[in-house]
Amino acid sequence: MRWRDLGLAVGAFVGGLVLIWLGYPLKSWVGLATLGAASFSVLILRPFRWVSLTVAYVALTVDWIVGTPGLVPIFVLANALWEITEKGSARVGRALMISSVTTVLIFSVVGLVKAQELDGVLLGVQAALFTVVPVDTAMTVRRHRQTAAAERERASAERERAEQTARLAELDQRAAVAAERTRVARDLHDLVANDLSVIALHSTAALARDDHGDTTRRSLELIRKHSVDGLAEMRHLIDVLRADEGADSPAEARLDQLAALVDRVREAGTPATLTVDGEARPLSSAVELAGYRILQEALTNAGRHAPGQPVEAIVRYCPDVLTLTVENPLPDTADAFPLVGGAGLVGMAERAALVGGSLDAGPQEGRWRVHASIPL
Repeated sequence: MRWRDLGLAVGAFVGGLVLIWLGYPLKSWVGLATLGAASFSVLILRPFRWVSLTVAYVALTVDWIVGTPGLVPIFVLANALWEITEKGSARVGRALMISSVTTVLIFSVVGLVKAQELDGVLLGVQAALFTVVPVDTAMTVRRHRQTAAAERERASAERERAEQTARLAELDQRAAVAAERTRVARDLHDLVANDLSVIALHSTAALARDDHGDTTRRSLELIRKHSVDGLAEMRHLIDVLRADEGADSPAEARLDQLAALVDRVREAGTPATLTVDGEARPLSSAVELAGYRILQEALTNAGRHAPGQPVEAIVRYCPDVLTLTVENPLPDTADAFPLVGGAGLVGMAERAALVGGSLDAGPQEGRWRVHASIPL
């Protein structure tokens, strides 16, 4: 029992008393008893629906037999019929509709017998207003509610199917990407890595002989070193391609490895220096990899197009940007460096663009300058 139900019951009883005080006809004390019974049915409607409906029916029937039926018992019965029909099942609704139609027919017959004329049917029409109409309205409301629930379930099922289809499509796409990565890794291993292994093995075998001059031996050592380094890079790339998504991939090149990179450039015969300006700090893996590869390509280009010329690499850590600069004097030949982006320049520009940066390359005051700016 709830306080709301108690309030409604007391309100119904007080409302009936007010109507009687205002002049609504009360032919005997039985009207007060039926008013109390109708109010009591409101109090027990939620916990005991069928008992409440029975009490409301009996109260209104007795009220109607004794004299003029009160408005409160009429509205109490209509409310009970609506509540039970709306909260109940379709079978309950059909049963109440049958009983309501039966009540209307009984009232119509009784009205005809009492009035002895066709106007007696109006009694059945009045009965329909507080029996058939509430039941039919409640059935309509329940039907609309069930339809809305079914639509929500259908929309939820369609949404789940769409999500499942999207997941399957994503899995297919990942499988296709994984298959392509595996194919590329296999091709790199079969074509490039094998050739590098052959170069490293032959240079090692050549170094085992003692009939080489110092220059030839140094060249062979450089060939072997760079082929071994290239093979290691290739194996790293193959491992990255073969790594499953979500798995820990091999360690990627980072900016803290630039000193070793410059040392290898110097060993190859290019006078190179590295200057780090600002406080070096860990950056995102994408920025670290892009910066390392840009400097690696710029130093390689400098050694290829201006052999023997000093190269200066500058890495500057700013609060919101990372700048990379590689400069070297221009060689005597005018076409030593491409004035239009070659493959190396295009690759560096693409790497910078992938992390939201930019790259400029070209001659400036007798020097070739590559400058990359990457936002942090």
